[in-house]
Amino acid sequence: MYAQGQMKLPKAPDRPLVPYMRYSRKMWAKVRAENPEAQLWDISKIIGAMWKDVPEGEKHVFNQEYEMEKIEYERACKNYQNSAAYQQYQTQQKTGKAPQKVSRGRMDVGGVVIQPIEDDADNNELSARRVSAIRFDRNHRLITELLSVNMVNDTRTIVAQSRIELLKKQADSLIMHQKKLEKELSDMGDKFNEKKRGLETASEDFAENLKKVCDEKVVVEPEKYEEMVEEWRGKLGDAYVEYKKKSEEMEKKLADEREKMAEKTPVLYNLTIGDDEDKEKKGNEKNEEKEIQLFMV
Repeated sequence: MYAQGQMKLPKAPDRPLVPYMRYSRKMWAKVRAENPEAQLWDISKIIGAMWKDVPEGEKHVFNQEYEMEKIEYERACKNYQNSAAYQQYQTQQKTGKAPQKVSRGRMDVGGVVIQPIEDDADNNELSARRVSAIRFDRNHRLITELLSVNMVNDTRTIVAQSRIELLKKQADSLIMHQKKLEKELSDMGDKFNEKKRGLETASEDFAENLKKVCDEKVVVEPEKYEEMVEEWRGKLGDAYVEYKKKSEEMEKKLADEREKMAEKTPVLYNLTIGDDEDKEKKGNEKNEEKEIQLFMV
């Protein structure tokens, strides 16, 4: 018990819970219900394993709440330390003197003053609570650091700034090359499509013309065809007879001219035309035989 006139330490602001403890308080009832036979330390282990698997987005929410309450806690601590009650308590603790009121009636009775012994049990209890709170906060802070995904980066995974700049340049070069290839591919696709359209148009025109020709073709019956063959065979025979007649007249005319030439200039005739005339006669005879055979067919 506090002595008469002894000031009691004002209540300090409550410390904010670290992110892991917030998550533990949220999941404790659920884990306890799912594992009714588990001990307290087993439940703590289960929650610790669950905390390691919590996504970073959800952890960020707990961290953000902790940081906000931490700011409020620091502000409240400053206000608490600057409060009049806390200052008065500190002054009293420094001086070590507490105002005491002694009853005159007690002094009058026998002249003996009975001074109550100060009970420091509350102070000791308060100190023990504070030490326990500090240890609790420290232990859970260490647990949070151990279970956190943040760790010292491996030096082998650290990339120098010069290397990063070089990789950026290479990436930009590859991007430009990719864009160039994509443009060439697009141009090739356009040319191919244009050529394809031209071929399709030409194919359609050809099919249309073919259909038109097929529709306009004249159908000749076998009897009509035979009549036409006989008719043209007769015409060709008459034309051949006429041709032979003209050829004979022409040859006769040429023969007369050659005879006249032979009579006038026999030497020159033998030198220029004599041998050629025999060859020409033989060639004409062969041609006549071929023409007769062809006509007979």
